[in-house]
Amino acid sequence: MEINPIIFLCIINYSLYLCPMEIDLSKYSIGELVELKNEVNDMIYGHNDGYLYICNVRSYGSNRREHGIHNIYTLQELCHEYGGENGIVDVYSNNPDLSMIENYGGLMYIVSESDYIKWKDYEYLKNSIPTISKRLDDWENRDNIPFHSRPSFAPVYNREELDNMVKKLNDYDMSFVAPVSYKQNEDLDTDDN
Repeated sequence: MEINPIIFLCIINYSLYLCPMEIDLSKYSIGELVELKNEVNDMIYGHNDGYLYICNVRSYGSNRREHGIHNIYTLQELCHEYGGENGIVDVYSNNPDLSMIENYGGLMYIVSESDYIKWKDYEYLKNSIPTISKRLDDWENRDNIPFHSRPSFAPVYNREELDNMVKKLNDYDMSFVAPVSYKQNEDLDTDDN
């Protein structure tokens, strides 16, 4: 028979105190233990530590944003679930100290969600314009390309949309703060030349 110590918050004279109590879990039925486990899990997953956690999961060709991550425990659990074999999690957070988090993907500090959204939009434009331009050029010049290299379908975008994207990129409000890696060695230039 093992007795597990549990600490509760007690209110005494309008003040909070940590009150250690011992509960003999062997006296509980399996149904009561499952109910207790569910209550504790609800408390853990429902706890909000006040920081923002944007978790982008890349798994087997799909990309999605994981909602419901509000504390370091649930964040670490998600990072372990997608630790490289089942996928990767890129984490963006305004929590100043995530040094204890083990993550296979990116672990980035952001100032705010609005900065993250502006940075993400800017990166999308910057990375998409060359690809869209090449696809449009290939489509317009498809008669001069070898048959096996020709595009099979017309591009989704047209020149006018591409020009609007280029204009938006040139006029982009650069007042955002880009994410910074928590891992110091990722920011270093590793070029040996």
